[in-house]
Amino acid sequence: MKRKILIPLDGSPFAERVLAFVREVAKPQTSELLLVHVTQASQYYAVLVPDAMHTVDITHWQQQAENYMKRMTAELQSEGYDVTSVMSEGDVASTICDVADAQNVDLIAMTTHGRSGIAKWVLGSVADRVMRSARQPVFLVRPQEEMTPPAPIRRILVPLDGSRLAEQALPEAITLAKANRSEIWLLQSVEFPEYWGEEYAGMHALPALISTEEQEAAARAYLLQMAAGLTAEQISAQIVVTTGHAASAISDVVTDNDIDLIVMSTHGRSGLSRWVFGSVAEKVVRLAQCPVLLIRAQETTEAT
Repeated sequence: MKRKILIPLDGSPFAERVLAFVREVAKPQTSELLLVHVTQASQYYAVLVPDAMHTVDITHWQQQAENYMKRMTAELQSEGYDVTSVMSEGDVASTICDVADAQNVDLIAMTTHGRSGIAKWVLGSVADRVMRSARQPVFLVRPQEEMTPPAPIRRILVPLDGSRLAEQALPEAITLAKANRSEIWLLQSVEFPEYWGEEYAGMHALPALISTEEQEAAARAYLLQMAAGLTAEQISAQIVVTTGHAASAISDVVTDNDIDLIVMSTHGRSGLSRWVFGSVAEKVVRLAQCPVLLIRAQETTEAT
């Protein structure tokens, strides 16, 4: 069965730049593409003629959007993809999530920001809301002003905090690694109370009572165990143990080691380093210079 991928497009070159990366991770023989364009009538009025909200005929702009979607559909079909398109009206982020659920998509792929285009979406805000709300994995690309062709996916970084929630990113990383003959780099950043924030105020018997050396040794032992599982899958694995803010550590490892893709869970609270993965994921999306694939982790029962 082909994997169905939803790609939101707003008519701008920024939004389209996710397509180059989709071509790397999703081949025509294994993927079905669903292009989605969401119109917001209020945005047309506000952008075009703020003082004449009831007199504007937006038929021209709607026709332009339809022509654009037909052109994008035909272009991808010519490359061998099975492509359908959907045009809808409403709140952009909510509509994207609703269409994803209604169409049973397996993945949402979009750029993290962009302002120009037919619908004038502010993609930073839209991407943030989709990232928080979507039940499906979300593949996010930060578009550059001068976009070069994406490099093959040779190194995949999977941040882990020692929890089963974070480990739910591994199956997707393994699938991609096998398809692209990639290495998987496993990262754990040992954090201390000064990094944790208010959500841990008042907690007792915190891991910080353990020495830095002991925490790093525990993290290394854990990552080696995870790496052994990857080796058994015939995937080359590397481990990295750092200290400090998780999101900053992830960004630094990406830059220093030419990482091509981050695959991580969007939730996770327990574990060796007590990362709060929801907030870490949002920071990583803003900091990282490579695409990020976010996996919506499902709650599991873990030993305390």
